[in-house]
Amino acid sequence: MKTVTFITGHYYPSKRRAGFHNFADAAHALGYKVNFVTVGYSLLSFLRNDYRTKIPDISKNYNTAVKIRDNFFSYVHFTAWHPMTLLLPFLNRLSMKWMDAYGQGNLKNLLPIIRQTDIFVFESCPGLFLFNRIKHENPNAKMVYRVSDDIRILGSTHPRMVKLEKEIVGKFDCVSVPSSVMQSMFPGVSVRLDRHGLDKSSYDSCLESPYEADSINAIFVGTGYMDYDFLQAAASQHEDVKFHVIGPIKDKLNLPNVHFLGEMPFKKTVPYIKFANVGLAIRTFRKGFAATLTDSLKIIQYRYCGLPMVSPDFIDLHRGGVFYYKPGDASSCVASMQQALQHGRDASFALEVQTWGEVAESILQTVDEAR
Repeated sequence: MKTVTFITGHYYPSKRRAGFHNFADAAHALGYKVNFVTVGYSLLSFLRNDYRTKIPDISKNYNTAVKIRDNFFSYVHFTAWHPMTLLLPFLNRLSMKWMDAYGQGNLKNLLPIIRQTDIFVFESCPGLFLFNRIKHENPNAKMVYRVSDDIRILGSTHPRMVKLEKEIVGKFDCVSVPSSVMQSMFPGVSVRLDRHGLDKSSYDSCLESPYEADSINAIFVGTGYMDYDFLQAAASQHEDVKFHVIGPIKDKLNLPNVHFLGEMPFKKTVPYIKFANVGLAIRTFRKGFAATLTDSLKIIQYRYCGLPMVSPDFIDLHRGGVFYYKPGDASSCVASMQQALQHGRDASFALEVQTWGEVAESILQTVDEAR
């Protein structure tokens, strides 16, 4: 049995699920032994009010491999400090060399795990500072960089990490990105596109609609940065359409056909997406972040359900069945919504969507066969 070790900022037992959780689960289902190693977590995390410090019993996982199930282990690499951006730019400049020390410290019980691993999968996180050390300790292991974020635009990224990524990215055996726009991030490096996977079974087994019979429904799912102006314009002119918003987003509109449903578990969102008529990808502009929205999980969910989509024109989704509007232009908002309604659903959209099992198998077999 071969071993895959995931180097990530996520904590496996956390209620917050991310793509790396799904990737790890899929690798385990394919027959690999899995180590899910949480990094970038230290005493400084308590000063920064890191959400992980609030997780019950996480301290029992400090520098200890905890069995989640057969051949699946969680490990928290807990240290005195970890690389992070500092309060003032000059402090970041002064601490450039100091950041590299993160990978040179005592690995404690992580060292045996490193030496027994066949494939490492790194996330875009402080774990990159462990790359050279891991390569030294286990030179025969295959290295995968699953680029979860463009670290150049994240406010929490220390500038040394940006430089380090550039230095080591060409040394990975596989560089995988979830967005087509991100393929151009590393000039001269072979980069493969592996969009986020989807738990298709949750959608396939969902048979009951949450909507009234014969009603027309549009859905937005997200945690913020929703375009209220679009919603105001489109809902005001399409009174026969019911607009539903899922996520921690406040109702600022008080329109009778706009319903703010609040946060809900993933599985409860499934019927709202599956039985909707239109998927809303209505996000406000954030400099540098447009590229990360082109293949987000919500886009993939909309596609699997065959929904036509509405999107602002600063995001190019590189797909058919998407209707664009100019932010702040009410007539453009109304027109794009009308076009989406007229287009209707298209089951062929689902053909682009893979399960996490398919994504994991494609990536891991590629590096496995390259031995």
